Amino acid sequence: MSLRATLREHLVTVWAGEPWYGSSSKKILEDVTAAEAAAHPLAGAQSIWETTLHMLAWTEEATSRLGGGVKSEPRRGDWPKVADPSPAAWSAVTDELRAARYALLEALEKTHEEQLFTPVALPAGQTEGHKSTRAETVAGLAEHDVYHLGQIAMLKKALRAKA
Repeated sequence: MSLRATLREHLVTVWAGEPWYGSSSKKILEDVTAAEAAAHPLAGAQSIWETTLHMLAWTEEATSRLGGGVKSEPRRGDWPKVADPSPAAWSAVTDELRAARYALLEALEKTHEEQLFTPVALPAGQTEGHKSTRAETVAGLAEHDVYHLGQIAMLKKALRAKA
């Protein structure tokens, strides 16, 4: 299996498959209500909604880097704020996350195998800093999502224990 196919398989498993460690993103997020997503059941912790926006922002940034973009903070910011805590807005955010993931998979499909070994460009004038390849960036996004999905699962558990 090629590196590109391996990365794709890993992303799809984390997002909608049956990962060995537990539930996929689809399974974890599918029954979260807007009220649950906006709640802060643990002091000092981000909400499910804030975490989902964070995951969306970094999915978009990973897609940019895969396509040759320069290493930077996500266009939306690292931890975007919840502007509208309505059910329609929550549905829109989860739709945006799904669309961003499809965009990343499409970009991955269009990337030549050898380009996956290309380091992500650093911003102009920056000569030091961690240099990840495009493949490491995509793999890192999957790891990032697993980390935050664990947090979301814990937040759901805390919210539903109070109900």
